[in-house]
Amino acid sequence: MQRNMLQKLLVIILFSSFFCTEVFAQINSSIPPKKVIINNICLCQTAIADLKKSDPGLKDTVLEEMDLNAVCVGNDPRYIADSGYSTSKYPGMIFQKDQKTDLISKIRLTKTFAGKLPDGKEIDLSKLLLKDLFNLYPAFKEQWNTRSCDDYWNFSNDIISFYVRIDSTKKITFPIDEAYYMDKPVEAADLILSCHGEINEAEHQYVTGETENNEPVYFIDSVRVTGADLNKINTNDVATVSVYKDASAIIKYGREAKYGLIYIETKKFDTHRYQNYFKSKSADYAKLISMSANAPKIQYILNKKVLTNNYEGNLAGINDKIFKGLTIINKSQLLKQYGVTNKNYGVIITADIPVNSFNKDKEKEKSKH
Repeated sequence: MQRNMLQKLLVIILFSSFFCTEVFAQINSSIPPKKVIINNICLCQTAIADLKKSDPGLKDTVLEEMDLNAVCVGNDPRYIADSGYSTSKYPGMIFQKDQKTDLISKIRLTKTFAGKLPDGKEIDLSKLLLKDLFNLYPAFKEQWNTRSCDDYWNFSNDIISFYVRIDSTKKITFPIDEAYYMDKPVEAADLILSCHGEINEAEHQYVTGETENNEPVYFIDSVRVTGADLNKINTNDVATVSVYKDASAIIKYGREAKYGLIYIETKKFDTHRYQNYFKSKSADYAKLISMSANAPKIQYILNKKVLTNNYEGNLAGINDKIFKGLTIINKSQLLKQYGVTNKNYGVIITADIPVNSFNKDKEKEKSKH
């Protein structure tokens, strides 16, 4: 089967001198810890067979995958989705197997769970509200992760993800109506660890096998996908491509990524990211963008440059380390200062230029020389 244009482009990038040293999304920034323990169950070390020995009453359980429902593209290769095992010995916990072994790689914490998390924080999911979660994990206040195919807001770190149901009767706007959700319940939490590449110290071998082909590991908008899934992506919708090679890829994702790690973000995904970030920096911007009808009327200007095409990745790459300021100007100022006639507002951003955005216009210029 021939690869489409996007796949060809990624292969060229991966095996050329161009690659990025940092990604902008939720890929772990360090090697996963070897031990994630909750109620004496250790991810990637405790097996389903161990549970059966301790409790013959272990039963099959169907569950909803809150981070990747049936209509989403891709799948998570770290565990067997939609089904697991439960037992009265561990109330409020559903155990899911690694795809290649009998090891437990994911634990769903349900509304009946009450106890300590691996980081020592204690929760009671039957009573936990979003505002309580923010008190436990203040950094989650800036996340509000979701995809267009999801039914839940996802608040997560490297190990645990919490889910709050999105009100389908309420149109999603940016900035998000955070106050509306503060008293909403946390529906569940997932503890996940990739067993791929985890080392069995007793035997000094990899517990699970390596990739069965020479392809890199792909992510699209934080979701693990296959090379075949790339055929579903229109290259014109791609905002950023971040690439790891060799040791850098293995450090980020384990031995499974020995042939490379490629992280793709779409323009829609990056637009949500930079809108969320800028509204946290400017009350005026938050007010402006709260009306969805205003979004197409905004002209973004980065470091005095009027942005017209393929700029979503550059804006999404701005963070606290490089952000300097944001100013909003009206239509007459926009016309006078920048000669823009077809927009009602100008958002002027100053920042150190993101160094790891994939800009298709720049690549086209390079190809001409």
